[in-house]
Amino acid sequence: MSKQQDQELKAQVQALIDQTNGLKDYGIKTLVQKGEVHLSGMVDTLHERRQLQELVSRVSGIKSIENGVTISTDGQINDGEVTAEVYQEMAHGNVNLKHIGAETVGGTVFLRGRANNSEEIQNAMEAATRARGVRDVINQVQMVEEEDASLKEIFHSQVNNDREEKDVKDGLDIENTLM
Repeated sequence: MSKQQDQELKAQVQALIDQTNGLKDYGIKTLVQKGEVHLSGMVDTLHERRQLQELVSRVSGIKSIENGVTISTDGQINDGEVTAEVYQEMAHGNVNLKHIGAETVGGTVFLRGRANNSEEIQNAMEAATRARGVRDVINQVQMVEEEDASLKEIFHSQVNNDREEKDVKDGLDIENTLM
């Protein structure tokens, strides 16, 4: 690929980014070498990073995309604050919080629970990517037919889940104490 073709691709990609609401204000930089696009800069959420990747991938003539854009918040944000924002986003994103919950560990959000349809799971995953501080989202939600899961089963499932998590954390504390 010629330098002129690379320059044309760079101009197309940069114009697309600069015209996209939600991305244009970040000052994301584009470099194109031999048809390979290299993106750099910072965004606030995983959703924006994914949106950028999808947007750039629509430009024809690109051989590959290296998305070096990082996720950064204005200040320090801990896992508890990330989880709170995830719940807030899920509440606004057509997610039944009685079905799906979230826990954050090191910026990775784990979605857990039981859902009646895949749309609800997708809504939860999408909502989680919009929260500040989320680096990744892992879906651990189980699909169930509404009549399959009784309240008693859901309660016992959650109690067992909590017990398993406590056992794992206690095991890690014991290991760390022994070291």
